[in-house]
Amino acid sequence: MKKIVKRRRTFRINNPLAFGILCAMILVLLAGITYALVAGIVSPAIVNYQVANATPSPAPTVAPITATPSPTVDPMEPTPTPTLEPGTTPAPTDAPPGALQGRIIGIDPARGFSSQIQGVSTKIYANRLNFAVATLVKERLEAEGATVVFTLSSVKDDKTAAERAKILNDGNVEFAIRIECNSVKSTETRGAMAWVPEKHDKKSDCDKLADMVLSAYIDATGLPLREIKDQSVINKTDETFLNNTKAPVFTLFLGHISNSTEDKKINDEEFQKTMAQGVVTGVFKYLGVNQ
Repeated sequence: MKKIVKRRRTFRINNPLAFGILCAMILVLLAGITYALVAGIVSPAIVNYQVANATPSPAPTVAPITATPSPTVDPMEPTPTPTLEPGTTPAPTDAPPGALQGRIIGIDPARGFSSQIQGVSTKIYANRLNFAVATLVKERLEAEGATVVFTLSSVKDDKTAAERAKILNDGNVEFAIRIECNSVKSTETRGAMAWVPEKHDKKSDCDKLADMVLSAYIDATGLPLREIKDQSVINKTDETFLNNTKAPVFTLFLGHISNSTEDKKINDEEFQKTMAQGVVTGVFKYLGVNQ
């Protein structure tokens, strides 16, 4: 009888798919073991190293709290005046009255719009020159507080001498000045001068007004005086404006537009400001008021 020999069993995998799955499982198992080792050993070591070498943040310091004492008010001391904050506009205050406050002054620009007299060089009409300077005088007088009665409404106005005198009389002016420029046949004649009424109820005041304003005008402008028979203030009998104006009155001749040099000078806008100021200075002197 044949002896039966017991076969040794060996593990064999004849199926390739099963073998692949087995290998994959082994790899996953090894990867898990490796991750566990790294996470448990390496990662804590890194964290410990970072903590050990980190720069500590300074602890914030807190300022000690001290109470600010309330100011004590002395009832005997005056209360301080509050000051305006930056950018605050102070409340406007009324300007003090001018030196001529309450004065009523008449100003008449001579000639009218129909006048055809022109400057020999500038060709500027005489009425326009008179109106420009008279307006400057008016503005300066008003700036000093005076009430000015102006006889013309515009440079194109053409009132008669009688109408102008009536406006001044109705306005109860204290005195009146007519602003005029002169034009004569002689081109060499130049200078400032004045006319006053020969007969007037206030003749001495007319003369005083003319003397003081003419003198101040000459001083301010440096223009020469024109004299007729050694007189620069001439008495006139045939001037309706002078004769009909009740208040002290005179005519100031600014200069001669028939003279080329003077025509250019007195028609200069900047120089006209000086001319006007000279007239106003004379008004102050006549009234005895400090300017």
